[in-house]
Amino acid sequence: MKQALKLTFAAMLILTSLTAVSAETTAFNGTLVVGASVELNADGLTAICRDISRDGNSAWIELEKDKEVRYSHILKQDGLIVYKNGSDLLAYRIDAILNGIQTNMVKISVIDPSGIDFSSPGTRADSILLSMGERCNLNDGTVVVHRIMGVNGDKVCIGLGDGEAWDRHILLWDKHILTEDDPIVYKNDSDEWVAYTIDAIFHGIEHDLIELSPVDPPINQSIIDFRNIHGLKDNFILDLDGQKDIGGGTTLRCTGIDLPDGAAWIELSKNGTVQYSHILQEGEYFTYEDAEIGILRYCGVHRVFTGITGNLIEFSPISPIRSDFDGSSVPDRSGYIMVGLGEPVELSGGAKLLCKQIDQDGEKVWIEIERNDYEKSGKVINRTHPSFAYRVGDTEYVYDLKAVFLGKEKSAIEISFVGSSPVMGGDADVLNHTPTSTVPAFTAFVAIVVLGMLVVVYARRRQHK
Repeated sequence: MKQALKLTFAAMLILTSLTAVSAETTAFNGTLVVGASVELNADGLTAICRDISRDGNSAWIELEKDKEVRYSHILKQDGLIVYKNGSDLLAYRIDAILNGIQTNMVKISVIDPSGIDFSSPGTRADSILLSMGERCNLNDGTVVVHRIMGVNGDKVCIGLGDGEAWDRHILLWDKHILTEDDPIVYKNDSDEWVAYTIDAIFHGIEHDLIELSPVDPPINQSIIDFRNIHGLKDNFILDLDGQKDIGGGTTLRCTGIDLPDGAAWIELSKNGTVQYSHILQEGEYFTYEDAEIGILRYCGVHRVFTGITGNLIEFSPISPIRSDFDGSSVPDRSGYIMVGLGEPVELSGGAKLLCKQIDQDGEKVWIEIERNDYEKSGKVINRTHPSFAYRVGDTEYVYDLKAVFLGKEKSAIEISFVGSSPVMGGDADVLNHTPTSTVPAFTAFVAIVVLGMLVVVYARRRQHK
């Protein structure tokens, strides 16, 4: 509803000032229709909106003068268009972006350029735009390539390498999966840190772009997390169903990525036998034993990536000598129970759990508990309220929802047993933790009827007196 109101407001704001627009350059009226050049209030300067993102949250804007592109940036609503050339200083604000059914357009307005931060995204002249598959030579000869765009437009797969050695696949980074504001950090030939940030990821109607800008030296420690950067060099990426020997005789494989693009189904095996099969969110870790050196190792799911041309999972192994990682924070999943969608699983007390449905966002789950042939109870649970309970005889059993996986070919949830406790009140349903009366419903109904009849008789006797 909020999104609909937002679009409606944007449409009204644009249409109130929209006049007839053709492919020819028109005078500035505050509206940029995709593909149509508009004269700005400056000699020879024109603006054009090249594309709108599919979610309607950003636009690709270019300014031209003398048929030369002087400005090219990806901007979100309320973003600033700032053009500075000698004494010329113009500034505009993106007031609204409309991804319409028939027309795509942007509404901009002139603003006072004083006080603008020229280091902010959209104002830098040294930023870089890369379309999917395009590569660019950075100032020090390093090559950066935009490999794959994520289908949701919020992640991108980046490659980074030595320009001279690129064709020999000697890379500083083979590839990594990044989001907006993530840093691209490496050391140059002078052993100095160089950093770029991803200012924008643009999944447009016609174009898929990323925008990078350099971080001014010296690199600000508050901007770049060097602990994370040092760890990234050990990261590795697997294709879906690809596998890798991660040491100690353990083979790692990812069997699926969920549709919301935030969880992966991970399997660890030894000698062809699966020993670990669980659902992990981005940022979660798993453990495995390295029999060769007799220690536990840790590895995390750094990014899950559903790309336009491929599915990838990036893993972050933890070095055994790393002292800042708390291994006790990694949960023991050995007691977790995998419940496939539509596949009954027996729980404690002989009850059966059926996962009936998972919502399209992968957040809510409709479950059903069957305690015998004629007693069934249903409930909707989610990660915010993950617990569910049921009674069998005089015992209450409690479980927690641990993970949800909504896949293209298979879906499942993971649950864990919390505990059991004796209860009074017989074999009653408490899936919703609703207190139940110990008085049978029929007995209570009869008591109410009898009490009503006694009241009537008493009233009639008083009338006769």
